[in-house]
Amino acid sequence: MTEYNPDNVFRKILDGEIPSYKIFETEHALAILDAFPMVKGHSLLIPKGNYTTIADMPSEAAASFFASLPKLINAVKAATNCDGVNVLSNAGTAAGQVVMHVHVHVVPRMEEDALIKFPPSGGMIAKEVATEVLDAIKANLS
Repeated sequence: MTEYNPDNVFRKILDGEIPSYKIFETEHALAILDAFPMVKGHSLLIPKGNYTTIADMPSEAAASFFASLPKLINAVKAATNCDGVNVLSNAGTAAGQVVMHVHVHVVPRMEEDALIKFPPSGGMIAKEVATEVLDAIKANLS
């Protein structure tokens, strides 16, 4: 479990110390517009609990938090008339996490927008590689 530092912008928004553009709020989550959006409608879903990454969340807390995600996605899609959305959460600095409080980005996308897209997948995984990584992952399930 990652040690949580409450001195972050999302904790301050949740505590009312910093203003935000609130979309909706539930008992477990806050949906806001991203203050530095990549595109119009870029939104965030933030849990009210103190967690650095999704992996730090107890499964019950994660389930309660993620229950609000479809509502936000559907509202963003309808409001922006986009062709699709990226739904992502960066976990750790190596993955691009800047604010060390769980948050999920909902980013509206248009077919020909200039935002980055994931590169095409690599070749089909070899059975030996699949077996090795599968065994390692299964050995670490808790």
